[in-house]
Formats: sequence, C-alpha cells, structure tokens
Amino acid sequence: MHLPFNRSTIRSGVVMTLVGALALAGSAFINTSIPSAQATSGGETASSVTAGHHKGKKPLVFAHRGSSKYAPEETLASFKRAIKDGADTLEGDIAQTKDGELVIIHDDTLSRTTNVEELFPDRAPWNVRDFTLDEIKQLDAGSWFDPAYAGEEMITLQEWVEFTDRRVGLYPEIKNPELYPGIVENVANELKDLGYTSEGKAKNGAPQIWIQSRNPEPLKQFHELLPDIPVNPFGIDGEVYSYVTASDEELEEFASWGTGTLCHPGLSTAPQIERMHDFGVKCVSEVSDSPELIGMAVNQGYDVVLTDAPDVAKAVIKGKNPLPNRNGVIVDSVVYNPEGDDIAENGGEYVLLRNTTKKAIDISGYTLRDYSYNVLQVGEDAVIEAGSFYTVYVGPGTDTETAHFNGFTKQIFSDTLTDHVYLYNPKKVVEDIYAYFVA
Repeated sequence: MHLPFNRSTIRSGVVMTLVGALALAGSAFINTSIPSAQATSGGETASSVTAGHHKGKKPLVFAHRGSSKYAPEETLASFKRAIKDGADTLEGDIAQTKDGELVIIHDDTLSRTTNVEELFPDRAPWNVRDFTLDEIKQLDAGSWFDPAYAGEEMITLQEWVEFTDRRVGLYPEIKNPELYPGIVENVANELKDLGYTSEGKAKNGAPQIWIQSRNPEPLKQFHELLPDIPVNPFGIDGEVYSYVTASDEELEEFASWGTGTLCHPGLSTAPQIERMHDFGVKCVSEVSDSPELIGMAVNQGYDVVLTDAPDVAKAVIKGKNPLPNRNGVIVDSVVYNPEGDDIAENGGEYVLLRNTTKKAIDISGYTLRDYSYNVLQVGEDAVIEAGSFYTVYVGPGTDTETAHFNGFTKQIFSDTLTDHVYLYNPKKVVEDIYAYFVA
C-alpha cells in the first residue's frame, strides 16, 4: 500500500526522492535546497532556489510541447503562450505524413489531440503516417483541450520555424523514425533548406536548435548529415537517463558526437551532473513542472529545465513566487496506488486538496489535470473549510460535503517513478502544481 505523499514536508524544504541506486538498493532519500514555503493569508508561496548552477550559470527553460498545460500542445497557441511565459526554447515532436510532409505532433496517432475520429471514422487506427497533409490540415487540434481553442491546426516543421523566426530556440524530437522511412534525411534536408546548418544562437541567446531522439542511432545518422547541429539522445541504446551513471569511456565516446542527454532530478545527484559536465555533456531535465522538482534540477546544476510550465520554471530560477495566483488551496498529496482496487466504489485513488488559510474557500468550478491530461472535476458548491481538506476521487462513489467522485472506470495516476497534478481555478489559471515520486 502506498500512503499519501504529503506535501507539507516538501514545502518546509525537504524532498523525498529516488536516487540513482534505488533500482538496486531499495528506497533512499536525500535532502536538497528547494523553493521554501512561507504561509500567508493567501496560501503558501515559494521563495527562492538556494543553491547555484554550475559555474554560476542559470539553466535555460525549454517549453515542453509549448506551454502545454495552458494551451493545446504543439499548436501555435501553445508555442505563443510559451514565448509569452518566457521560454528560451520550444520543444516539439516531428512526425511524417503519408505524402512525406513533416508535421509537429507528439503521438504517432491523431486520435488523442484532434477530431480525426469524427471526420474520418473509417480510418482507424488514425496513424499520422496514413494521412496526407491536406487531410491533417482539416483537423481541429484544439477543442480536445478546451473549446476556447477550437480550430487550432496542426502545423508543419516549416510553419513552426517561420513562426519562431529565430526569436527563441527550437528543440525538435525525431519521433520513432522506424515508423517513418527517410524521416532523418528529410528533417536534415528541410532544416538545411531553412538555414539551420550550425549550432548558432537564437535572438534571445539560446541555442538556435538542438535535435533529440530516444535512441542514439538516428541522431548519429543526423550528425553525419548536419554535423554542426547539436544532438541529444535520451540515453544509451534508448535506456532513458543512462548517461548519468555511464562509464568514463561511454561519456568520452558520447561527447565526441553528442551534446546533451535527458536526466531526471529524482534519479540524479549534483556530483553526477558535475561529472557529466567534466566530460562536456549537458543535462536536460525530464519534464519538471512543480516548483519543488524544478528546484531540484536547478540545485543539481542542470543545463536545461524541460517543462510544461515555463512561467513557473522562470520564476523558480529567478527566486520569485512561481504561483502568484494562489488563493490558499494547494494539492496536499496524492494517493496513486491505494490498497485494493484503484477505482473502488467510494474509494480508490484520489487527490487531497488542502486549505492553507483561516477562512473557508469556495472551490466549485475548480478542476484538476494529471500529466496525461485526464480532467478531474471538483464537486458543485464545494467548499474547503479553514485549515481543512477536500478529497477528489478518480472512481465512482457518493459525494459528501468534503469529497467528490469523478466516476472514472480506470486508474489515471502513474505508479511508476513520478507524476504531476495541476490545480486550475474557474478562470482556468493554474494555482498549484504538484509532483510525487513513487517509492
């Protein structure tokens, strides 16, 4: 049974996290300096990151799929919001259409983030590679996230580049190249045609372009075609985060062609990151959205914070309040793997909200999202009394004054490594972001 991961300990300055040896040695915990909490009448606010980045440098902020917890991912709306929120670089994923066009989308299918099933009901499983660009341009890529974004289109790689106009950097991922014959060469050729042939700097001083992919092999192929553009694999032979504990020989070999790699602040330590820097290898964080997880990456000396919430990351790095719109309600904890059925009647997994003030707070109209964009509603006319809790359950049950049941028929929270939970007020403003670690 996994007990709730209580946030009150985090906000007093201690984070419980997995360390690199956990897979072999079992649970272990480390202390790290993170944004500290100070209770006010308006709730809890984070102050500053207390440890320095290596050599005094602050990490860059890469917007994962844009500002993808505020707008539909990998659309112009999401990328526009990311620039507004101060992102140094925009991250997105490249897939290839049936007619060989390069488009920006995270998934290999169109079903999650567009209305493809409605427009093309007989084309299951709706793979990107089975649709032409003209067909894809007919799709609505915004309504799935919020009706306010109805009509947002999927964009091409060229449209993405033209939109940024090198104001910020780009961090495209070549997705699953085995599904798209010739995609590595096509990406290299198109980037070359668009003027990306060397490392260079964007107008804001960030690297103008880095290329990432899960496995090293397609990046080595890309490196042969455009050797002056930096490339970042997720790990050795696709094993994510593995360069953190790589041998000297492996790091030396990697540094001969690669620039950086994906690391997880919950699975790394500052000495490990410093050792990678000694070999000239940069560290890009796994997606880190909560102030605590961002603070861990900063304190360990990461080069890049990859995040769905670039405004929060920028504030943490600058030592400012990362969530200034809080009204006093926070995500206190998450029970992600309760004893018994995850969606048991009147039980199962849940989010525990806490009122950190001395007054009752009306939370009707609030919503929660997990990292995978599942939406949990808070009950109608819901109120959290002063200093008290309110429980939002995933599964079915009977509502009470202090609990609401959403009626999901399957679990939604990850029980491997980590997950994020986002609290939105009725104006669709994020008031809190919570990350938990699976022990």
